[in-house]
Amino acid sequence: MPTKSVLELANWNEDQELTLLLSLLGKDVSHWQDKTAATQLREMDWVRFLRLTEHHRVVPTVYLQLKTLNHPCIPTELLRNLQAQYHRNTLRMLHLQAEAGRLTRLLIAHGIRVLMLKGPALAQQLYGDVSLRTSKDIDLLIAPDDMDEAEHWMKEAGYASKSGEVRVLGSWKWKDHHASYLHPQKRIEMELHWRLHPDGGGEPSFDELWSCRQMGKATGASRMVPLAPADNRTAMTSCMYTLGSEHQFLYLSAHGARHGWFRLRWLVDIDRLAVCAVDWEALLPMMRRYGGLPAGGQAWALAAALLGTPIPEPMRPVSATRQAHRLALSALAFMQASVPAPYPIAHGSGTGRLAPSELLHSRALAEQAEAAPWGGVASVGGATSKAGMLAIRGVASITEDASNDDYSPMSTATSCAPITPAVASSQVMTQNRAAHQPVSRTYLLSLKEPRHRLWYLISRLFPSTGDSTVFPLPRQLHFLYIPLRPFLWLKRRFSKH
Repeated sequence: MPTKSVLELANWNEDQELTLLLSLLGKDVSHWQDKTAATQLREMDWVRFLRLTEHHRVVPTVYLQLKTLNHPCIPTELLRNLQAQYHRNTLRMLHLQAEAGRLTRLLIAHGIRVLMLKGPALAQQLYGDVSLRTSKDIDLLIAPDDMDEAEHWMKEAGYASKSGEVRVLGSWKWKDHHASYLHPQKRIEMELHWRLHPDGGGEPSFDELWSCRQMGKATGASRMVPLAPADNRTAMTSCMYTLGSEHQFLYLSAHGARHGWFRLRWLVDIDRLAVCAVDWEALLPMMRRYGGLPAGGQAWALAAALLGTPIPEPMRPVSATRQAHRLALSALAFMQASVPAPYPIAHGSGTGRLAPSELLHSRALAEQAEAAPWGGVASVGGATSKAGMLAIRGVASITEDASNDDYSPMSTATSCAPITPAVASSQVMTQNRAAHQPVSRTYLLSLKEPRHRLWYLISRLFPSTGDSTVFPLPRQLHFLYIPLRPFLWLKRRFSKH
């Protein structure tokens, strides 16, 4: 089924701010050079456009594209705002890259193999420059058996557990997938993964991922490397390793699908990966083996429809199935439900500007005023003659929960019907207040193939780390969590309501 119908059914063409954003992310800006587009740019709600850019975490790409476009209808204040955020993100990414290198060297020096997920490593691998992607934390992947020792060295490095949960029996190794830590002085969050995905789904073993790893240095060079001898520590500690390109697609498509693709940044990653040196023929049997066909087909359908991503020939049958089309429509509904509504304009003054009481600091600009150990960023000052652009320096931001990539700002409704921008705008404030809620269980199950779906349902019967929070028990009595599981699950469910 043609991917264009995905957009037509979802009515995305009615949203001119989203249309501009997609054009910039897909690097298709030629349309905005003609006279008709100039009229559209003059009527653009630039405040809402800024909120979209911040929400989807694509400030670097949008800023550089708008700067290149250099259209007179683009407000100067908007470019100054994006420039300030771009510079701050560059400093933060460099800081995260340096800290990730320090932690990686620490673990490898003690015999723990480690792969870097997302963050600066992914920015370097896909974009060739850490400043061109945003990230909020550091993600490291290790073998499950190394978890206890790695956790010890993280504490030695100054990190403290954020959750404090006790791992119950051995089910945590396949039911959960990461633990979160925080460095209180550096204000850096770090996630230590022992699996790529939660819920015990199909995925390559760590040994398989390690054997196909890529080596990346601060310069951005990357190449395939053979498995180094265990005693060759000197060479290993000077490098940082990431997932191989084929495994990278498996991971990125499943991660984006699990969160309903509510941030376009994840689709931009797929778009950039599409032009990398990937063995698509070898990837296809991997997707079948690990149940990655639904998420992979959805990723290609969305990337092609929204960003114009060219689908590699071996992947086209995967993206053309009814299931891929249906899942793409579900994701579009989630995306639109998370879109920030236009900021309310003050009435009565006749200026079209926001009243002073309505000016709220955006998270991105408010962070500039905070003391940062790695340096500050020049503030954005001055006024603008553009109507409504006073708010650009103080536009309301998405809620804190929505800033966490591990949570999705969607309701738990199971409907996959297309949502128009007007409906999405009216719903977003309510949904942002419940941004911590995950996507619907029905949608998550639809991403799994039948054999993985059955295993997922069975896994619900086994204890989890959340059980120890609800009803703490000494380690020698952890076996009691097995018969207590139904009661603890019910207690958590009723506590939420």
